Amino acid sequence: MSVAALIVAGGRGIRFGRDVPKQFLPVGGQPLLLHSVEIFERMPEFNQVWLVLPAEWVAEFERRYDLSVYSKIAGCVAGGARRQDSVAAGLKAMPPVTEIVAIHDAVRPFAAPEAIREAIARARRMGAAILAAPAVDTLKRCDREGRVIETIPRDQLWLAQTPQVFRCGLIRHAYEKVLADGVEVTDDAAAVERLGEPVEVVQSPRPNPKITSPEDLRFAEWLWTAWT
Repeated sequence: MSVAALIVAGGRGIRFGRDVPKQFLPVGGQPLLLHSVEIFERMPEFNQVWLVLPAEWVAEFERRYDLSVYSKIAGCVAGGARRQDSVAAGLKAMPPVTEIVAIHDAVRPFAAPEAIREAIARARRMGAAILAAPAVDTLKRCDREGRVIETIPRDQLWLAQTPQVFRCGLIRHAYEKVLADGVEVTDDAAAVERLGEPVEVVQSPRPNPKITSPEDLRFAEWLWTAWT
């Protein structure tokens, strides 16, 4: 069975205030993106790794970094204006023989391989499975003035992460429907949920933060140092 990773790194990282997108900023001496690549490069379950990059960075990425050390990188695809456009472009580029795809945000460099393996197994059985963390903080819903309206029970709430793993035919169909309907989704599982298909949750066994700020980058550097 052909299993591929689709690493989404199409954002331009404007909010980060740097001269390069955040996915190319270093942790432990190498870009966040390459940390994510190495997760899948080292897992025997994966046959290929596809990258979705900002259009202006496709050639630059290949020029700056030695990709010959990664045997599974199959191609770099130019992303779109929105994340869902980038994912759709990546899915379109992947070969038809791909049966399972793990869609991963490049700026989550610490996803646990054991959780990914479980998500692959569940996607094979059910069609879709995502990594997630249970909500542990007390959740409040507020009005527009910032006043608390209610406290939301957290016992059934999960914080979605990546990778999110799917039968390739299912997620391709889900994104075709998203684009045809002109709607926006904030993660890949939401596209599948719109079809009424089940999505299972696999709990992340360790921190798998999304690096979106300089503070997150410092935390990622600390995590990398602690684990190496």
